[in-house]
Amino acid sequence: VLVGRQPHMSAISERGRELRRDGSRELGKNISAYTTLQEVVPSPDDHIFLAVKSPATPIAVQELRDHFGETTPLFCLQNGVRNEELAARRFLHVYGVMAGLVARWIGPGTVAQNLYNDICLGGYPLGCKEAGVATAERLTAAGLDDTVHESIMVVKRSKLVLNLNNATLAILGCYLQLAMARSDIAAIMAEVVAEGLQVLDVAGIPISDQNNPYNLTAYAEQLRQVRGDKAQLEEADVIPVEDRAYPSTWTDLHERRGETEAGFLNGEIVRLGERVGVPTPFNSTLLEVVERMAADRTAPGAIDPGQLLSLVAARGRP
Repeated sequence: VLVGRQPHMSAISERGRELRRDGSRELGKNISAYTTLQEVVPSPDDHIFLAVKSPATPIAVQELRDHFGETTPLFCLQNGVRNEELAARRFLHVYGVMAGLVARWIGPGTVAQNLYNDICLGGYPLGCKEAGVATAERLTAAGLDDTVHESIMVVKRSKLVLNLNNATLAILGCYLQLAMARSDIAAIMAEVVAEGLQVLDVAGIPISDQNNPYNLTAYAEQLRQVRGDKAQLEEADVIPVEDRAYPSTWTDLHERRGETEAGFLNGEIVRLGERVGVPTPFNSTLLEVVERMAADRTAPGAIDPGQLLSLVAARGRP
């Protein structure tokens, strides 16, 4: 059962949900799609998967609690690290889910999964109860690479640092595969990640976990090693449009939605940096620029890497 906005729900009701992956198209037809929770009849076996953007979480949680009992297991599949806290105010059994998937919305009812297949799951704030373990097993059976974690927020903080560059790619109008081949963009991304890691380190917030799929220190170094190889650039340039991994923030700007979730990503690092006395010129610049672009309905790519670095440099001066 899906509950969401139009025209997406009508498209899924009429022809099913289309998932494009590795050149194939999978049509899921055994899905009920509604536009309001009132159309859903609650049952004792319900599990809730919350997948709205972070700014919509408070209202979504309130509406869900009005319709479902407080003991209904609720799984937060969102980016950022504030959604579980909000959900736990109204539901007793909350789980964090780190969705290590790169997917792109193509159109109503159609999504392309471009890269990666990792799902990490655990109870909030710690542990993982039976309902969580059983759900993880179902996700594994569905074809996802699922791992269960005792400290799920550690893993979600790692994803938070990765997602800091959602704003970078949206501002520059670039997809991930091309960014990983362009030395100028990769260098900016490396600094954004390093800045996030420094803030977390000074704040004493751990991101080390035995099953963490991300090694962010190695990732930052990989970005620094990008030299703009001609063959890699040519390879990235010919990737079909629907296989290009644009972040959801790019989609927000492209669709002129008027807002992004950057405040829950870059904003998290900026606020924490202010608290512990670590300057964050990269993330504060990204946050200001992407939020202004969203408010002005500016399309992705309005700023080039050189202009972005100039803005960062200006912010970094006393």
